[in-house]
Amino acid sequence: MGRRQQPETVGVLDRINNLPDPILSHILSFLPNKGAVRTSILSTRWKYLFASSISILDFEHCLKNLYEEDVNNFMNFLPLYGWISTTLSRGLKNIGINIINEKVPVLPTLLFTSHSLVTLTLFLHIKDDMKIPTNACLPNLKNLCLTNLAFEDGYSILKLISSCHVLEDLTIYDCCFHSISELNIHNLLLRRLILCFEHVCVRDYDYVMAIDAPSLVYFEYTRIVGKGYTLSNMKSLVKAEISISHFHEVHSERSATQLLQGICNVQSLHLAIEAFNETVSKLLLNIELVEFLHNVPNLKTLILDLADGEEGLRSLPIPSCLLFHVKEIKISGVDGSKYAFEMISYFLNHAMVLEKLILKMINLLGKDEFCILKKLLRLPRNSKKCEVVVH
Repeated sequence: MGRRQQPETVGVLDRINNLPDPILSHILSFLPNKGAVRTSILSTRWKYLFASSISILDFEHCLKNLYEEDVNNFMNFLPLYGWISTTLSRGLKNIGINIINEKVPVLPTLLFTSHSLVTLTLFLHIKDDMKIPTNACLPNLKNLCLTNLAFEDGYSILKLISSCHVLEDLTIYDCCFHSISELNIHNLLLRRLILCFEHVCVRDYDYVMAIDAPSLVYFEYTRIVGKGYTLSNMKSLVKAEISISHFHEVHSERSATQLLQGICNVQSLHLAIEAFNETVSKLLLNIELVEFLHNVPNLKTLILDLADGEEGLRSLPIPSCLLFHVKEIKISGVDGSKYAFEMISYFLNHAMVLEKLILKMINLLGKDEFCILKKLLRLPRNSKKCEVVVH
């Protein structure tokens, strides 16, 4: 026979169940999210009680330690739609959804119209396109991160971004925007913008990018060179990280120049240029590097990921930022080649107010490291304050 519960235990459970919902929610708020969610299986009353006890809900961490069968049973008991709707209706501020599925999950309209939401993170590794409600608007959203999404109507998500009037941080990783000719990001208070198209098919990126963000202080752009760029009102920009690949399309060179011209006020620039195929001349990388530096006259810090190239920098005109503003340069990928030495010499000769040059060495197997180091440290420099540091 099963063991009976002691009267004292039953009395304690009755007293807990007799507590009003606000007190129970307050008690649950001291539990981790996973523990609070587990109470939803106790009874019908407890099914959604946890929702008002938490301000951050991350489905990935709530479910990642469960077996697949347990996840399915759990989600059947508490449908995804119900979880999100209930927590948002009770003032949820931060939500992260990470789902790997064959089909688009049913996401409630409230997820895109919530007045309480401050942070929204969506990672949906799915095959179908995602739909955004036409009335989407998140008036208090400050942080938005979209990863690996494909939008059936690209304009709908752009409209949502524009309607987030207090948005400060926007991150877009490997997303596809169908049915658009221009990727337009317009937001007055946006301070950080990260755009990464590293794993996006080139044919899915055949549109012009227009960014109007007068409060932007940090901008990161990775990989594909688009059809064209219009970057306006970036006078507040302090730091930018640009890593681009060349493609054989005619517009690549022109577009890359437009991208750099748009961030001309930046003070700290991390730049990596990669030749995507052999049709792009290595000498062209030198020309574009110097051309880019002409477009950033106020630059103070330059960080370069050194790519393979050919000699020829000495004959190119000297950007004004090197003569008057650049105080720190970091170069990664220095391998002791003639091209590397020429580039380093170019900066040491022309960076008149340079205070520190940091070099990170690679691929020195079979080479005389000591001789390379001595040669680097003996290179003439025109800035009397310049310190050369080699890693």
